[in-house]
Amino acid sequence: MSTIVQVYALTERGFSFKMYRFFVQPQINAVTQKLAGYELLLRSYCHDYWVTPTDFTALPIDQQVSLSYQEITNILKDHRDNPEISLNLNREQFTDQRTIGHLIHLKKSVPNLNLIVELTEAPLLEELHRYVAIYQAYDIKLSLDDVGTHNPWCQTTQDVLPFMDSIKFAMQNYRFQHRQKEMMTSLNFWRNIADTYHLGFTLEGIEDKDDVALAKRYNVGMTQGYYYSKPVPYAAG
Repeated sequence: MSTIVQVYALTERGFSFKMYRFFVQPQINAVTQKLAGYELLLRSYCHDYWVTPTDFTALPIDQQVSLSYQEITNILKDHRDNPEISLNLNREQFTDQRTIGHLIHLKKSVPNLNLIVELTEAPLLEELHRYVAIYQAYDIKLSLDDVGTHNPWCQTTQDVLPFMDSIKFAMQNYRFQHRQKEMMTSLNFWRNIADTYHLGFTLEGIEDKDDVALAKRYNVGMTQGYYYSKPVPYAAG
């Protein structure tokens, strides 16, 4: 089965299409330095390059799930130890009933799938009360992405944390925003928050051996970054 999908759209100049596929980035156990999972990252083809889409909802969720199913089955054929698979959802997708239905179908289609939804935006408390039990019923774990930057410490974030299984701290966001001086203070703060709420902690943006040592010093569970691999198309064995 193809791991690339074409989406056609009618424009003023006639029909055009975009190609989409998932890239993967490995997630590494910080203690053992062995593969623990993969994050699936949607990419679109533009001007001879695969780029991050400007609109993640442009590709309908049923097609995203179909593409992810193909990537996941390829991964699990090569890795019998059942690594974690992470997918990103924004707030709109998290609360969309069709999205939830497609994810449930994905869980049923792949036996023992260890699925984690990384939330790029914190839902409102009433949205969590309405939907989180459904995710939990099908053992779909929830992680709040980009804490400290895209999801800063505020009331909405505080409301979300009791419902999460883990949080992810992205060091590359601080570097990109030229906020390196704040990074260590923020990392220490969110490491303590993870302990307080009994959450798993993923440190993203690992670029060198110093970052690997930093992750071990902060006793994080998972690490991710260019030191291990950039996001790339998965090469099935």
